[in-house]
Amino acid sequence: METKSLEFKIPADTRYVSIVRHGVRSLAESVGFVGEEITDMEVAVSEAVTNSVTHGSPNADMAVVVVRCHASGECLVVEVEDESRAESIPTPSIMADLRDEHGRGLEIMRTLVDVLEDSRTEHGMKVRMAKQKAAR
Repeated sequence: METKSLEFKIPADTRYVSIVRHGVRSLAESVGFVGEEITDMEVAVSEAVTNSVTHGSPNADMAVVVVRCHASGECLVVEVEDESRAESIPTPSIMADLRDEHGRGLEIMRTLVDVLEDSRTEHGMKVRMAKQKAAR
């Protein structure tokens, strides 16, 4: 099966999250992903893009978030790259305050995707997520 790709370059503004989410859904459906597989990736992508806008865009007025999606019949990969100065995404604390709503997005992402990796790029921070299609 052929690989299909999609790329977004969006302003660092949460108003664009739904556009990316819709694009990921359409791409996943086009290669045969269904139901919960798609929903999991949509939620994980929403969290990643929101984190990039909120934490990875030091100059929000001019910052750009780049989202690259690649899908085949077996795997959906989404990369979200921002302009963060961080060296890596934070590791959750075991002793985190459960009343604090911040910092849960990464744990949600880790739960919903099969692979979650981060890397430093020449532009900022990149988060790579992959979801395998379930056996049918």
